[in-house]
Amino acid sequence: MNRYMRGTFRKTIPAAIISFAISFMLFFYEPITMYANNINDFWFDFYILIKPTLLFFAASFIIILVFFTIIYFITKHFKRPNIYYFTLLFFTFCFVCAYIHGNFLTSFLPPLDGTAFDWSNITANLVSIIVCVAVAALIIILTIKTGFSKSVKYASFLNIAIVIMLAVSFFSTIVTTDIFKPKDFILTSTRKNLNSASNDKNFMILLADAVDATQFNKIVSDNPEYQDILKDFSYFPDTLSGYAFTRDSIPFIFSGEWNENQTSFSEYSTRAFDNSAFFAKLDEKNYNKNFYEEELVWNSKKATDFDNVQPTARVILKKALLKQEIKYLSYKYLPFPLKAFSGIDTLNFLSTRPENDNYYWFDVDFYHNLDFPIEKIDEKYFQFVHIEGGHVPFDVDENVNIIQDDKGTYPQKLEATMKIVSAYINRLKENNAYDNSVIIIMADHGFQYDGSNRAHPMLYIKGINEHHHKMLVSDKQVSYEDICETFVDLLSDKKSTEIFTEIPNSGRTRRYISNPFRLEEHMEEYELNGNAWDADALKPTGKVFDL
Repeated sequence: MNRYMRGTFRKTIPAAIISFAISFMLFFYEPITMYANNINDFWFDFYILIKPTLLFFAASFIIILVFFTIIYFITKHFKRPNIYYFTLLFFTFCFVCAYIHGNFLTSFLPPLDGTAFDWSNITANLVSIIVCVAVAALIIILTIKTGFSKSVKYASFLNIAIVIMLAVSFFSTIVTTDIFKPKDFILTSTRKNLNSASNDKNFMILLADAVDATQFNKIVSDNPEYQDILKDFSYFPDTLSGYAFTRDSIPFIFSGEWNENQTSFSEYSTRAFDNSAFFAKLDEKNYNKNFYEEELVWNSKKATDFDNVQPTARVILKKALLKQEIKYLSYKYLPFPLKAFSGIDTLNFLSTRPENDNYYWFDVDFYHNLDFPIEKIDEKYFQFVHIEGGHVPFDVDENVNIIQDDKGTYPQKLEATMKIVSAYINRLKENNAYDNSVIIIMADHGFQYDGSNRAHPMLYIKGINEHHHKMLVSDKQVSYEDICETFVDLLSDKKSTEIFTEIPNSGRTRRYISNPFRLEEHMEEYELNGNAWDADALKPTGKVFDL
């Protein structure tokens, strides 16, 4: 290697270091550790993720390094080396600021649950600005005291040190998680049979997410049209959910089996679904089963007994993955005054699945789908459909039109939910699939709004050939611990007035388990001696379930 080549190689080593550091943190460390810490939140496993991750990491490294190399030769040609050094120092400034924001200032981040963000948090923005100013000041002072060339050398040492710290954290994460455990059955709920109903018997469950019973029934009570829609139903206002969030609620609803963090969630949900007495009874009675759930965590071949559930191709859409990763990286690593430009509201990695007529839970999509006629089949038919309901973001108005989420409200979204329920029931009536159907309108959990709480979901039930002059209201102190057994009763043609017969109207002690959002590894048990709508009646027992 001649002197010219040696000089060029030596001068571009800092460029290679900062290129590697940026690419490693953003496109290798972050995607892998994000997956490892949230395994059940992603449809893919490590072996699907690793190939595009390595591709993005390598592409990022090469692109940044080529950029620096071009800057180096241009500045060398014009004999302006300080411009090259300044570029390296500027990228080091950006890298260090991003590292601090993404690893030490995450407590200021809003939750990715769909809630409209308020990025004007004064404390978060002030701390963010102070960090950026401090890093810039240190680099400027170092450059003034030592010159550009030595400053770049010291910056390279700092970049290497940060990479080492990230590497230690990375290896710690992969050693302490189940990152390498493959997902044997990666499944997708498709839209197949969504517009079907039986000429014989139907069992229809429409589950609207995050709908508080009291708030929803206010809308029903204030509108005679809605009262007429639900006149053949029984309303159970004193219903207690088992869990505060969807993840645990749905397998609990279909099994009655509690998750106490004794195993991973995937193992719990798979066991709960596999052992569901209700699903077994559907098989016994030869129902065509369909399960419309956007995120299906069921690691078992039994899931494919549902006609619309199909194996997902073990490939990932790279363009969609890169788009979601960049949104998440911007949300986590940018300074707070710039985070609003990330455009993120949830972790929407479902968009990275191969398209196979996949089912999505969006209220607007489901509402418009109800314009299609029902296709009648001769075999008995079961349908469970999970829609957004009252879940954040509040991006739907009362007429089920899309609006900006900062313009919407929870009551508006509940009004939209009732419009969807009305259209759903009316379509069954218009297609002669109402009288021969068990119809259950329910929520997985409630929502904290205007005195309401997450433990209080709506529940309306109509049995086969059930008719009333008006909607009935039951005083039964229902728990979702009872609901799977009740589904079995309804399969035997019981009316809504003939279920929950052994449940008292008062004096019952009910159980509820809660956890902070996305911190399911720490669950706390509560007891309710009172009414489900009374949040103050929920008392912690002192029992905790840590994974």
